[in-house]
Amino acid sequence: MKLLKRLAVYSAVSSFFLSGVVSAAEITTGYTDNGIGSIHFSGDVENGDYDKFVEVYEQMTRSGIARFMVVLNSNGGDLGQGVLIGNFIADKKMATVVESGMHCFSSCISIFAAGSPRTAYPRSKLGVHRASNLKFKDSSDARAVSVSLNDYYRRFNVPDSIRMAMIDTPPDKIYLLTESELKNFSTRAPTYESTGPRLSLDEIKNRVMDAKLKALESMDQGKYLEAVKVLEKMKNLAANDYELFAMLGKAHYMSGNRNQAIINYTSSVKINPHQADGWRALGELVADDGNIEWATQCFVKYYDNMLDKDFAFSVLEGLSYANKGQRRDLAASSARKKIRK
Repeated sequence: MKLLKRLAVYSAVSSFFLSGVVSAAEITTGYTDNGIGSIHFSGDVENGDYDKFVEVYEQMTRSGIARFMVVLNSNGGDLGQGVLIGNFIADKKMATVVESGMHCFSSCISIFAAGSPRTAYPRSKLGVHRASNLKFKDSSDARAVSVSLNDYYRRFNVPDSIRMAMIDTPPDKIYLLTESELKNFSTRAPTYESTGPRLSLDEIKNRVMDAKLKALESMDQGKYLEAVKVLEKMKNLAANDYELFAMLGKAHYMSGNRNQAIINYTSSVKINPHQADGWRALGELVADDGNIEWATQCFVKYYDNMLDKDFAFSVLEGLSYANKGQRRDLAASSARKKIRK
């Protein structure tokens, strides 16, 4: 507890020096072929991410998932949140992974280190440096925090050379782990790197299309959880396929997982912000959650992206009529007022 209190004003700042911008973390979920639940943590570690992480974990356990892996791709961020998430991962005996082409810097290392097992694939990048306070000062107090963190990393048997680099590397620099250090840091050797040739673009398109068709068939039969599993397996192959994320949003919603429905519909409209149906579906969901302002914005975007404006306006009127006095009515009415200004 004392360590967490000291970390409250500290942040690992690699994201500022490496990218120039802060990208808030996105926490999404998936399933492996052998039924292990995967939690994908991508972006900077920020205040509140621990609560989000625990919420996602608990939702997946309610759906019957018992074993987990955490896939990381992060520049770092809030040290306290990283330690909290790391302790949670250790307590639940979850695996951690940094895949090829992905990276884990600064406070992200606090999360990765706690995995059991933990795997850093070849061509992944892991980097460490000393803590700094929110004003980016390399103070004596900041150095003391780095030393205190040393006990945390020792608990997880982080190699000595990496722990020393955390203390010796200034906060405005990043020490990238060598290939041998990556191997030593991992507690399980990567296996998929040499399984065969990479898929061609045509092969990827065919696999994604087959998955969509299979998911549609499952949804037509009311087998929404089956559709979820099929589509989740395709997310890494189809990271820019807005239609797949929209289908996944619907499948999650119909299977009773509203939070994941919102997450996937949001991903869909981020990929393609000109799809009216996606905005409408997202608006209805967030309205039901009581976020009237967000829902109003979604309904306005639905209207803006419809070619037939009169039809779109009548749809919003129909939402109000069918949900008189309820949250969808409030959001649809608010959207109509904004449209007619």
